[in-house]
Amino acid sequence: MSQFTYKYTTESELFSFDFNPVLGTGETLSTASCTAITLQGTDIAPSAILSGVPVISLGKATQRVTGGVADNTYRLIMTVTTSSSNTFTATGDIPVYDPSEQI
Repeated sequence: MSQFTYKYTTESELFSFDFNPVLGTGETLSTASCTAITLQGTDIAPSAILSGVPVISLGKATQRVTGGVADNTYRLIMTVTTSSSNTFTATGDIPVYDPSEQI
């Protein structure tokens, strides 16, 4: 699991997961999917923070995250399949704050 730095509700950012350490020689990422859940706080639609689909490049899967509810912590769950038919999952937590808050 990764702990990402926080983001503000007004920001739209890219969050990347590096799968290179688990890939075999010559193995590449074939597909990626990302989901979001609320770990702390209340958000009836946590998947609304996901903008578009994950992008795969050089062993990394990257997801754009936008908005979110202030004072919530979200968990991104990135699942990839590889050219060798392996499936790997990584997670990362993102605390979200209102820009007017002191952190």
